[in-house]
Amino acid sequence: MKTEFLRQREGRRVITGATATPIANSVTEMYVMQRYLRPDLLQATGIQDFNTWAATFGQVVEEMELSVAGGDRFKLKSRFAKFQNVPELLKMFHTFADVKTAEDLKLPVPDLARREGDGLRQPNMLAVEPSPELRDYIQDIGKRVDAIQQRLVDSEEDNMLKVSSDGRKAALDMRLVDPTLFQRGPTKISATADLLASVYEEHKDRVYTDPKTGQPDPVPGALQLVFCDFGTPSDRWNVYGELKDQLRRRGVPEHMVRFIHEAKNDTEKGRLFAAARSGQIAVLMGSTSKMGVGTNIQKRAVHLVDMDAPWRPSDVEQRHGRILRQGNQNAEVRISQVVTKESFDSFMWQGLERKSRFINQIMRGRLDVREIEDIGDNTLNFAQAKAITSGNPLVLEKAVADQELARLSRLDRAYNRNMVAVAHTKRGEQSAADAATHDLPLIQAAAGRTVDTTADAFQASIDGKTVNNRGDAAAALRAWAGRHGHRFVNLYSYDEPRDHRPPWRPRTPRQTCAGPGP
Repeated sequence: MKTEFLRQREGRRVITGATATPIANSVTEMYVMQRYLRPDLLQATGIQDFNTWAATFGQVVEEMELSVAGGDRFKLKSRFAKFQNVPELLKMFHTFADVKTAEDLKLPVPDLARREGDGLRQPNMLAVEPSPELRDYIQDIGKRVDAIQQRLVDSEEDNMLKVSSDGRKAALDMRLVDPTLFQRGPTKISATADLLASVYEEHKDRVYTDPKTGQPDPVPGALQLVFCDFGTPSDRWNVYGELKDQLRRRGVPEHMVRFIHEAKNDTEKGRLFAAARSGQIAVLMGSTSKMGVGTNIQKRAVHLVDMDAPWRPSDVEQRHGRILRQGNQNAEVRISQVVTKESFDSFMWQGLERKSRFINQIMRGRLDVREIEDIGDNTLNFAQAKAITSGNPLVLEKAVADQELARLSRLDRAYNRNMVAVAHTKRGEQSAADAATHDLPLIQAAAGRTVDTTADAFQASIDGKTVNNRGDAAAALRAWAGRHGHRFVNLYSYDEPRDHRPPWRPRTPRQTCAGPGP
């Protein structure tokens, strides 16, 4: 509304936008960008609303997805995740958007260390086995989902938002859904503590330099960052406090494990960041909202851990941007993503995969293709997380193969139906062609008997008189009709009077004529 008011008052060029994530979560954001910055382009192409835009540039594709209940349950979902008419879409978008990716800018940021096993420069996946308590809870979530879908429970009592929240908490630690529960076996927290402690021992003597003077800093040691959106510090049991306690027991000094939540204002946050850059902090924990943007502590950052999955791909990008950043004095850094098998993590990472797919399609799309659906590096990483946390990657592959078989079977049936329709159309058209061939001599004979009445060649005989003028002919015809009109009756009469004819019986016309025509 504001931009439209300014545009009407000042003219077309009234706003300039700048963002690192033009499409953060939903395809609707691209349409919104166009509405904000260049609505005239939409109007010029006849696009007045989002439904028209979606029908013009989008395709709904069907994919096999893990159920929200996790485990090995799958459902076929229709998603708006494929783009068509790509050259026209990108030309319109790039008329007002100057997109520069990290590959285009080639900023001096550290490389990701090669991952053990495949040697790819990708985040390392640390998979934790589910506890018996978690398996039981996942089964309970499945029952809750079925009840919600069948409308057996009131939405205020239970809904998919509550299911999602509970599922994410259970995947992180079962004590978030039941504080009295003692979880047996390794947990995400213990696995993360083991990982952080080993990296701390490896890098606690590393020396960094002052970027202004080039002299070595007096305090050695690298910095590790931990992102976790649930279980933040509180008076009750929480993930942050438990992780700090486990790190203390593994030899990491307690005073060197800090939380971003300790900073209550910008001044305190500035002091906390300075301590992180100077080596006084070994592990800094925070949530995406508090530590994902505007956090310049990359100087010593050597390792980053994702303990849970956020909702948006842009949130993952913001998290990783804290360590893959200019000014980091480490040539290589590590990113670890801790996931729990057979848990809600599968659903979350799957959602990130789906959302990041179309974002990469737009940001990395080319103008020489009509459709785009290729997956970028981040999306491949999300797909790996989804496969690992599903518990059995072969189950997912089987579901995808079954979906592809069903799709090809539908195409085969559609092809056969089309062939039958084409054969029927061919027979009909052949019959029409034969009839036209039979009628052609009759039409040609009739055409040979036609009399030319164009221009001065007009001539008509009415009531025994020959008339050569169209106006006189019309007047003579009206006069003849006036003299002889009483000799005609209705063109149609009926076998029975209306009152005696059943209402459902069709009328039987009988044509009568009571006199010669003109």
